[in-house]
Amino acid sequence: MPQFRIGTDDFKELIDEGGYFVDKTLLIREIIEGSKVTLLPRPRRFGKTLNMTMLRYFFEKTEISNAYLFEGLEIAKYPEYMKHQGQYPVIYLSLKDFKRASFESFLQAVQIEISRLFQTFSHIQSILDNGRKERFLRICREEGDIDDYYSSLKELILYCYQYYQKPVIVIIDEYDAPMIEAWTNGYYDKISQFMRFWLGGSLKPDNALALYRAVVTGILRVAKESIFSELNNLKVCTTLQQNNLASMFGFTEEDINKILHDFQITEHGLLIREWYNGYLFGSNTIYNPWSVTTYIDNLPDEPGPHWLNTSSNLLIYEELEAGGPEIKRDLEHLLSGQDLRYPLSETITFKDIGISPSNIWSFLYFSGYLCADDPQPDIRGRSAYRLSIPNKEISFAYETFIERIYPGKPGGLDALMDWFIHSNPVIELEKLLQDLALQLVSMYDLAKLPEAVFHAFVLGLLANLRYVYEIRSNPESGYGRADIIMVPKSPKYPTAYVIEFKSISQKKDLIRSCSSALAQIRERGYPVVVHNVGIPLEQIRSLAIILQGKQVMVGEEGVGENRKGLGFCR
Repeated sequence: MPQFRIGTDDFKELIDEGGYFVDKTLLIREIIEGSKVTLLPRPRRFGKTLNMTMLRYFFEKTEISNAYLFEGLEIAKYPEYMKHQGQYPVIYLSLKDFKRASFESFLQAVQIEISRLFQTFSHIQSILDNGRKERFLRICREEGDIDDYYSSLKELILYCYQYYQKPVIVIIDEYDAPMIEAWTNGYYDKISQFMRFWLGGSLKPDNALALYRAVVTGILRVAKESIFSELNNLKVCTTLQQNNLASMFGFTEEDINKILHDFQITEHGLLIREWYNGYLFGSNTIYNPWSVTTYIDNLPDEPGPHWLNTSSNLLIYEELEAGGPEIKRDLEHLLSGQDLRYPLSETITFKDIGISPSNIWSFLYFSGYLCADDPQPDIRGRSAYRLSIPNKEISFAYETFIERIYPGKPGGLDALMDWFIHSNPVIELEKLLQDLALQLVSMYDLAKLPEAVFHAFVLGLLANLRYVYEIRSNPESGYGRADIIMVPKSPKYPTAYVIEFKSISQKKDLIRSCSSALAQIRERGYPVVVHNVGIPLEQIRSLAIILQGKQVMVGEEGVGENRKGLGFCR
């Protein structure tokens, strides 16, 4: 039986240990035929490091040949590309462990790792003059100053070219990992300056003869203006683009079918598609590889949010929480299973993210929290994409965000969920929602749209019940649009709900407003859409939720035979 080596992201180690490998070796062909410098933004845990180490072992000139690693793989079918195997000096560096709380700590990590890198090439100092050799040795001894490190990568490329008489291949994995950390910890400008000199300056066209290919991976194409601005030899291949690289990260539908066959688990295909499918890179359907392999490795355990458990989502939650009422209304639509349509920016910087909703959704998309498809020109001629939550796993991320802004405590989220599935008295719901309104008071003051904000977050909380209920926001129903409709999916929880929100001024009467909202539900026939799918009228509860400043009132009107015409508040 084949076996995944979970956590093994070194290509040679995986092959030597007989681990199951989903063949992505044609990436080598794309790099050979591609641009001088290629930037490959992909979400985390989508196979970037495994692919980068694969490139390293293919191109790197070593005393003992690594050609055996590629026997039987797709690239071995192409002798014109195999002739490049083991022919180049390779400079390989991963920045994923450069994440630090301060710029000073980051520079210490740079000092240690660049020293280690230079030590692996210590033999090339024999060709250096005294001045360059002294600088080389300072870096090896971790005694260099910041100017030494600014130019270290550029000089190492040049030295390797002169020593080997062959152009160099540079592989930088997860270049933006320390930049994401820097943004969170407040030293983003300092690290951007360093990266502009160290990385951007090393890959410039004036180093063209010494450089054969450079491949850089990350999550975002961040800080393009400040880091890669002078690279006219740079090709950026994002997940929105239609090219052969689109299928090289993550598992395609063809990959999944082969995996299911090889592991003899074809009956698990539906669950895997429901939980880990939903991404679209170019025109390719893509599955999250980390989650798929972890799920299969954990069988017979049930599926779960494996990808979300591998890293902090703090930055994602901070951006959502800082967003204004438009973001919260958009989030409401996503959580209710609806789509958004926005242009996506492939060149955003961290400073751009909070400026507009489209930038926040761009950030979420490139980070792997949204699916984008069906681009259509908007009024300004930009491609506006249809955005949606890709799968069950990512739904958990948004649930966690909701729990973050409405923390679990007595009378909190769990109690709210219990109220709906157990059809409790309406006065208990009023108490729960009153507590929620008090927690969101600052949002009321800032947004000035209490009804929209409250509607959005109640809907977000109810999204936790989406496996029990089909939850719709603002659906056409009867002669209008109900705010929220909840249709049961299981006979175990037979009660359906129709909910109407109203925000009123301090001058208006709460009880009359509640009665008016209930009358609107009845007169416009909002429960009709629920009844038309087979739910008996006596199992439909109509609720009016009234907000007056920070005060909440909940009213209910029965529409079944036994409660017809009965309306009450409190």
